[in-house]
Amino acid sequence: MKEVQSLGDIRFGTLARAAEGLTQWRPLLLAFLTLLLTGLVISLGQLLPGILALVMMLVAFVVLMGGFSGVGIMLMDKAKEQPVRSFAAAASAGLLCLPKFLLIGLAMMAAFIVYMLLAAVIYFIGKIPFIGGIIAFIAHPVLVLVFAAALVALIWVIGPLMAPALWSGMPVKAAMGNVIAIARKRLIEVVLMEVVLYIILSLIGVMLFAGLVPASLSLTAMGTSIMGDSNAMVAMAAGMGGRGVSPLSMLYAGGNTWGLTAGLGVLYCVVGALMTQVGIMGMNLIYLQARGNLDHSEAEDVLDDFMGDVRKKATEAKERARQAAQDLSAKKAADDSAATPAATASASYNSAEAHQPTASYGTAVAAAAGMTAGSVSAAATPMDAAHGESMAREQAMAAERARVAAETEAARLRAAAEAEAAAQARAEEQAAEQQAQARAAAQAAEQARQREQAEAAERAAREQAARERAEVQAAEQARLREQADAEARAQEQARLQAEQEAAEREAARLKEQAEAEEKARQTAASPNCPNCHAHVSADDMFCGECGYKLK
Repeated sequence: MKEVQSLGDIRFGTLARAAEGLTQWRPLLLAFLTLLLTGLVISLGQLLPGILALVMMLVAFVVLMGGFSGVGIMLMDKAKEQPVRSFAAAASAGLLCLPKFLLIGLAMMAAFIVYMLLAAVIYFIGKIPFIGGIIAFIAHPVLVLVFAAALVALIWVIGPLMAPALWSGMPVKAAMGNVIAIARKRLIEVVLMEVVLYIILSLIGVMLFAGLVPASLSLTAMGTSIMGDSNAMVAMAAGMGGRGVSPLSMLYAGGNTWGLTAGLGVLYCVVGALMTQVGIMGMNLIYLQARGNLDHSEAEDVLDDFMGDVRKKATEAKERARQAAQDLSAKKAADDSAATPAATASASYNSAEAHQPTASYGTAVAAAAGMTAGSVSAAATPMDAAHGESMAREQAMAAERARVAAETEAARLRAAAEAEAAAQARAEEQAAEQQAQARAAAQAAEQARQREQAEAAERAAREQAARERAEVQAAEQARLREQADAEARAQEQARLQAEQEAAEREAARLKEQAEAEEKARQTAASPNCPNCHAHVSADDMFCGECGYKLK
């Protein structure tokens, strides 16, 4: 018995736990590293040519999907209120989910192809006169409605909830069964809750990027203009010409503005990781709430019934296609048989128009034969009338042979014209192919020229940067030499000044010493009394004037 869903049973308060994703540092770190490593791989791929760039893009896709699968597994553990597994275990489990995603994608592609084949068979049956129009009138809206419902389920239920089903540890078959059962029984609940979650994410994104984007643009422009890094601007221009702008290319060209781009990329990786965690946590909570009362075995039975229905419909489509092919073959045979007399008459008319002299000749011969037969039958005897009739028959046969010959000639000329038209068509196709090849060669040459120009510009930028660095280094070395010479001259001047001052002090000392010696000598030569300065002799013991003891 199908469960009746009430809108009052929808618990929107469950989405309040989506903010718990912001408190989990290990999933946040894994999401940040995933975005950062993906950006680095893409930047590296932009620097590589041809097939290597494609390989790097595939590696970036694997890193992105595996990393975010690990984040989803960690947040699924948190949503189930279980111990969150370790960083390495979540990353390895996320990588193991990639083959499951690939298998589900192939299954969806196969379902799409089968549905399109079924629609093609129905439209093929619609070619039957009158009945086909009635079938198309009924089947076309049904096909459109079913396809639209499948797209809604894919966009709103199967796509968002298939990943949480796999992150919860289910195998592919069970996950598909659960998601299909949710789409059948809980479609309204899931759609409404996803709408609320998307509104929350949109409001958060608007609030964040309303400030981040203007601030990033204005401050990045200011930083680039102030730092005045011409080499990085040349690298940016060369990257925009064909290889893309990346911090690695700007770092390779030299300069410091690569730090602006790299730092801004790290900032946006953090913001993107935060918003992604909220979205993944919300999807996990929606999935857990939607599958709360579902039976796993019933979900797998639903998938088995669905696959059985698909196989049954494929068999029915095959039978209808075979029957339609038989009907069309019979119709075509009937049309061919009905069109044969008309085609013969049309061919005779065309041959008469194409070969008017020959047909006119045959008509003239037939008219002459008729006139001869009429004149002979009116004026001759019965024997002569019989002879005239025989001659008229021979002339009619000759006219018929002339007509057959004219038709044969017309058919030959028509075949020649068709052959000439086919040859002309082949020549036009060859000319178109040659033109296409010429255009492809011209495009390849233009791309090669653009690559050469970009490489030349890059080499010139590198050479200019090397020359500027060499000039800066030479100027710095010259400045250092001048500074060293100035310091040496200052030291030499200080030394000379010190020596001069020392020499002056020595000269003053020597002068004072000489003066003292001279005074002593003079004193010794003509001594005086220290008390009264009277002249005394060297042998006096006392001053004769004042009696001062000299010795």
